[in-house]
Amino acid sequence: MKKACLFALLALTAAGTLFAQGGKESSSSSAAATTAKPVTLRVSWWGGDSRHTPTLKAFDLYHEKNPNVTVSGEYQGWDGYYQKIVTQLAGGTAPDIMQIDQPWLFELCSQGDVFADLSKEDLSQFDAKFLQSMCSYDGKVMGLPTGTNANTFLVDVELLKKSGIDPNTKWTWENIVTEGKKVHEANPDCYFEAGTPDHIRFWFELYMAQLAGCVVKSDKTLAFNRDQAIQAFKYFKSWWDNGVSAPLSKTSLFYQKFDDDPDWVTGKVAAAWTWVSALGKNIGSRQNMETRQFPVMAGAVNTGVLVRPSQIFVVNNNSKNKAEALKLLNFLFYDQEAIKILGTARGIPSTTIGRELLAKEGKIDKLSEVGTNEGVAQGGDAQSIWQMNSQVIQVMQDVIDQFGYGKLTAEQAADTLIANLNATLAAL
Repeated sequence: MKKACLFALLALTAAGTLFAQGGKESSSSSAAATTAKPVTLRVSWWGGDSRHTPTLKAFDLYHEKNPNVTVSGEYQGWDGYYQKIVTQLAGGTAPDIMQIDQPWLFELCSQGDVFADLSKEDLSQFDAKFLQSMCSYDGKVMGLPTGTNANTFLVDVELLKKSGIDPNTKWTWENIVTEGKKVHEANPDCYFEAGTPDHIRFWFELYMAQLAGCVVKSDKTLAFNRDQAIQAFKYFKSWWDNGVSAPLSKTSLFYQKFDDDPDWVTGKVAAAWTWVSALGKNIGSRQNMETRQFPVMAGAVNTGVLVRPSQIFVVNNNSKNKAEALKLLNFLFYDQEAIKILGTARGIPSTTIGRELLAKEGKIDKLSEVGTNEGVAQGGDAQSIWQMNSQVIQVMQDVIDQFGYGKLTAEQAADTLIANLNATLAAL
């Protein structure tokens, strides 16, 4: 399965509508719609202009077909979005429909019945196993995947060539150092990997997955031992020591937004860990960008490469317009005009009709298709809900930051990571 191409992996034989009679209702005549009660739906999401613009256009189309419904978009960048959603849910001011990241689902659902249960709707266009493993809580489908997303390794082939690196290099953990350092050696203003603090954490998790299976197991215990943690910290120190990535003092300003770094924008950084769904935003005006597969160490327990929903759309369980919100979701996932407008703004569609239509229209860009196929081919085990917990992630990030700033040795970082993770997990 993991080595199949994207369309083979996700192919579904069943067809049908998302919600009973949903397709018919969303395309009802304007005359009938104008007699209905006026409704305003609030929808929130994060992203860049490549996501904002088509989403707003799709909402305009929905209003044309359903004049009684006005869709109000509440959109922003990534920074602060999660905290905003948590605050809104706690205060009873959350939008009718929310875009959330897949790792947040368990944490948010564990706070109570915050999202509508979609289990009884017609979900035949989605892969059942994907819904169960990625979009469910306590056996119930709580959200719908906006697209299929995968980790990918983005590289600037021209900058690699200028640095004396074969752009078709098959990357290993070893040659990321031996070859990657050539970028900085060729030009002291340039680096191989974006190297923001969150990138180092993502790479750390990838490395640990291959070495130990994961960071935190599903039974809420650590998968790695002290020696393995020391090995990982020493490896990533070699990135800074060899100029593979810039020091954290230079990159920390661009935590979770590496593509805002002027060095990245102006083509002084050759590569970056990222998600396929973010390629358009990441690349911006840069040229000569391609995707590559990740290094996998010999005898790896798990590749660590993640394949999951680009994002998840959930419906506020306390919405006064829940039925109308479900109709809007039906429209976004199944109306052919809407599918064409949205394109791959949230990744390659997770529905059969979406993938087939965009492929037929030539709207699935080659880079996203290749990157997704590469990710699917390398796809590893899903992370446990405990590893995806925001407090656990923050512990990892804090220790990596201290280590990156030289405040901890590899041995001290390993001991601190183990102690702090165990303490945090015990409190969850």
